[in-house]
Amino acid sequence: MFDQKTELFELTTKQVYFFDLDGTIYLGNKLFQGVYDIIDLLKKKKRYFFFLSNNSSKSTTDYLKKLNYFNLKITRENLILSQHPTIDYLKKNHYKKVFLLGTQSLKNEFENEGFELNEEDPEILVLAFDQELTFERLKKAAYLLQKEDFPYIATHLDNRCPTEQGYIPDAGGIAALLYKATEKIPIVLGKPNKEMLLFKLNQLNISPKDAVIFGDRLYTDIKMGKEAGVTTTCVLSGETNIEMIKNSNYRPDFILNGIWELLEEFYKL
Repeated sequence: MFDQKTELFELTTKQVYFFDLDGTIYLGNKLFQGVYDIIDLLKKKKRYFFFLSNNSSKSTTDYLKKLNYFNLKITRENLILSQHPTIDYLKKNHYKKVFLLGTQSLKNEFENEGFELNEEDPEILVLAFDQELTFERLKKAAYLLQKEDFPYIATHLDNRCPTEQGYIPDAGGIAALLYKATEKIPIVLGKPNKEMLLFKLNQLNISPKDAVIFGDRLYTDIKMGKEAGVTTTCVLSGETNIEMIKNSNYRPDFILNGIWELLEEFYKL
């Protein structure tokens, strides 16, 4: 696509591989073709690889369970999730009492990290992908945001989440409801914040030019990759299509129909 086939070899030469999850590695509970073999190859070639997700509806433990259900045999070190920089932000800024708009799975992780989940007298509102949202809790959040300068952050603001049946509203949709009532916008800690990539590259002492990100969203995955200086590859197995790419300010370096085309390139070596 875009006459890029002769250049795809570059994607096999990187030292660090970042993979989005929803729409890139799997859709719902369906793992895309080639994923298992790609990860196996990267392990054998001793390349670094990390799975990234803005989808904060699951805890880190539950993400590990899901990925290892697919027999990918990964560890926590292979995961970079939007709740990780969010939790780091809360700790660095000494917040203890948190009103978390999130699932029970995510609440368990926050409690394990030492936070008190408090909806009556919180110090900060944290918006995540709350698939268990009730109107009562949405009202409480709106009332809090009408207090002057009440702290408000979000794990991410993706507009929609792909599933096997179609799209469902994501955290950005919940944030839009709150904005209509309060005109407040949260600080965003997950993608497209470039630090989600750069902190890991800095740990590894590897240059951004030696890394690549694969994702299906232009306004998060590709934007983040470009701002971090890594090679960007958009897959068409999730949210984005060619027409969206043509009209975007965040055009990727490469385009693949799906992650399986990366495997095809490795097989050519």
